[in-house]
Amino acid sequence: MAQNNPPPPLSISPASPIVIGLTGGIGSGKSTVSQRLLDRYQIPTIDTDVIARSVVMPNTAGLNAVVQAFGNSILNTDGTLNRKKLRDIIFNNAQDKKQLEAILHPLIQNKVKEELAQIKQKNPPPLILVAIPLLTESIQKTGQKPHYLDYIWVIDATNEQQIKHASQRDHATPQQIQKIIDQQASRAERLAIADAVIDNTGNLDDLQQQLNALIAPLLPTAHSAKILK
Repeated sequence: MAQNNPPPPLSISPASPIVIGLTGGIGSGKSTVSQRLLDRYQIPTIDTDVIARSVVMPNTAGLNAVVQAFGNSILNTDGTLNRKKLRDIIFNNAQDKKQLEAILHPLIQNKVKEELAQIKQKNPPPLILVAIPLLTESIQKTGQKPHYLDYIWVIDATNEQQIKHASQRDHATPQQIQKIIDQQASRAERLAIADAVIDNTGNLDDLQQQLNALIAPLLPTAHSAKILK
């Protein structure tokens, strides 16, 4: 496993919070880490999974584009997106998956930038987290990380843990989760882009200790002393 060293310090000012990209495979614990960072350190998270759902709400340009590409059969009777039908389509056809990503990726990126700008305008925190499940895949396609990210933190878990967590959360079979894992970037590919690795193979106390070690050097001294008591 990659060495989990705290990233080098950046200059922190109220006008320029550090933006951290958080990524990891399905079921690796991204939501757990995001919630702990919010609860313990008051670090807000921009969740691209949430954004991905918002850009295909009824009467949005995103949903209209998806329907144009894949047909009305991907809609529920109330006009909302049938995510299961669409998921089944893209996980069985690589070209369809690429087409969907080409539609959604620009919409998601624009929304991330909007939310970052909004957070920075109102009493900006020292750190902002952007949870991006497919960050590794995006970097592989573009050859560079998103310009708004200062650091990348990768959550690492075993294949068995991913299957257990994701199958319970998503009410899916282990075989379905394994298929998703096989279509995502490999563990080695994710670790290769990491500025820091969060090992989520232990218990919650282990996880918290790692987060403390990563966060403390990035926070202003007074703020750090207050929240790490």
